[in-house]
Amino acid sequence: MTDLQIIGLSFGVIIFGILILIWRTMRAGQSHQHFPRIIKKISKYYLKSVIVPDAVEGSSFIDWLVLTPRGVLIISQKPYRGMIFASENISHWTQVIDRRSYSFDNPLRQLEIDVVTIKTLIPGLPVKGYVVFDRDSFFPKGKPKIVLTLNEIKQNINVFKEGTISDELKQGWDKLCTVLSEGMDMEKNLDALDASSNYG
Repeated sequence: MTDLQIIGLSFGVIIFGILILIWRTMRAGQSHQHFPRIIKKISKYYLKSVIVPDAVEGSSFIDWLVLTPRGVLIISQKPYRGMIFASENISHWTQVIDRRSYSFDNPLRQLEIDVVTIKTLIPGLPVKGYVVFDRDSFFPKGKPKIVLTLNEIKQNINVFKEGTISDELKQGWDKLCTVLSEGMDMEKNLDALDASSNYG
């Protein structure tokens, strides 16, 4: 090969690599944008990025709270793609992508705490939680029942929205929104007090 051909080939490989990187970034962005669209199809009653008082750790962060005809739905959003190796009984799960592996905490444990916390705030109302992964994720060794992919939610969306939200559920939801709102206001006040005490 001539020097000109080698330069042309190298340039082509670089351009191809850049295009692949752009495509992957766009795919990740599209998946992230699909979450709110799917949530809105499930119900018009939802809360995003909620800080919830937690008896175990003080407070916890919940990605989505959704009111459905079956009760309150907690969705923990995990934008991981590639191969996911997961099991209920192990403390860390593994993501394998581009021949590299990454470890992350088992999200079911935090989800369990969140479900108990919401049930405490609205006693008597059903609460269900799911961990939802990116649409480009797959589980070669299987996955727990309460773990779904974005595609699985999309394909079964009628299951989540089937029925009518009762007055009792709506009243419980309104109470939950009020409690969470008051909790966030209190946290802001505590932060303000902490900040002012630094300059006292």
